[in-house]
Amino acid sequence: MKRLSSWALPIILGVAGVALIIAGTLDLDEPPATSLPPITTPTASPVAQATSTPEPSPSASTSAGPTVTPTPEPLPSSVTAVQLEIPAVGINVLVRQSTSAETDGFPPDDAAYILRAGNQPGRTTNSYIFAHALNSLFKPLWNVQVGAEVLVRMSDDTVLRYVVTEVRPNVACPDPNATQNNPPDPPLALQIHDNCDEGASWTVPTEYERLTLQTSQGFNRNWGELVVIAEPVG
Repeated sequence: MKRLSSWALPIILGVAGVALIIAGTLDLDEPPATSLPPITTPTASPVAQATSTPEPSPSASTSAGPTVTPTPEPLPSSVTAVQLEIPAVGINVLVRQSTSAETDGFPPDDAAYILRAGNQPGRTTNSYIFAHALNSLFKPLWNVQVGAEVLVRMSDDTVLRYVVTEVRPNVACPDPNATQNNPPDPPLALQIHDNCDEGASWTVPTEYERLTLQTSQGFNRNWGELVVIAEPVG
């Protein structure tokens, strides 16, 4: 496995020894549930691509609502993610940014979270978003497939559009302190890796726009983690 670059270490150390790999509480029987309205995408403009905007015709609708805005430049720091939706699997959740090491290590079950030292979407780098494996949060990621659309509504009502490009199950971040609910046959990745380097590698910045979505696969980290990569529609 490649060694992590020195510039990545402050990010990893800043989240309490990679406690960021979340051990979600399972809720196996309830269907996905959300009270959030769907994210409206009036046009198919991609994120992170510069395109010209035609002048609206006199007959064009003037109704208010979120707009899909191409973002060839990073969005302003004042603009933050507030909602994430993956229609294909019924995910529609609030998004918040962590403000503490405790939340980095084990977030509340009220939203999906961005690491406190992480990047918001639309910053032309990696945005790592994690949530518990609850039906009302990220458990439906277990069924997501490459090609699924991911929508992120920002605080200025900009809508960023991505598509799932990778689904990586069994990402290793073993927990030697877990004494209950361990899997009878750990995933091969957990048999090979004895630390969290593999899991931590997904949190580091990239030189291009990317979402990294993460949830757990079982009752604790020893069941492995699920990582889903989504890149801007282009």
